[in-house]
Parts: sequence; structure tokens; C-alpha cells
Amino acid sequence: MITFGVLNLIEPFPFKGKFDAIFCRNVAIYFDTPTQQKVWQAFQRSLNPGGYLFIGHSERMSGPAEAKLTTSGITTYINTPPGGAA
Repeated sequence: MITFGVLNLIEPFPFKGKFDAIFCRNVAIYFDTPTQQKVWQAFQRSLNPGGYLFIGHSERMSGPAEAKLTTSGITTYINTPPGGAA
């Protein structure tokens, strides 16, 4: 099932479940670095193990979430489960 919705990225996420994919392209570039890092962490926590995060070409992953996400192309990241392989 695909769900589209509006979300305030600065507020705690209201979702109960986790996602297989999150698309957030060319949004975080408008945030300062600490806010970007909080958003990346929230996305990482909201992904299933092996789930994908797609960001924009102008955005760069940084901070604690970067250690838990594996790069799969320039703008694609995979949520790496504890222990390694996705």
C-alpha cells in the first residue's frame, strides 16, 4: 500500500509502523545542519531493516544516521540492520 501525506519534519513523527521506502527530495536543503541530522535520524528510525531512503541530489547525509544507512547510489540509502547485511 502506498500512502501520501503531509508531515511536519520538525515535530515527532506520528506513525506507528515502519516504512519500506521514504522519498524526501530537495526538502532538507532548506534546514540548518543540526535540523537535517535530526530529520535523517527520524527517517532512519522510521524505516524497516533494508528499507530505502531517497533524498535529493543537493542533499548530503550526515550525523548519526549516516552510520546506520548504507549508500546505494548518490541519493539512495538502505537502512542497515544491526549486524550488517540489509
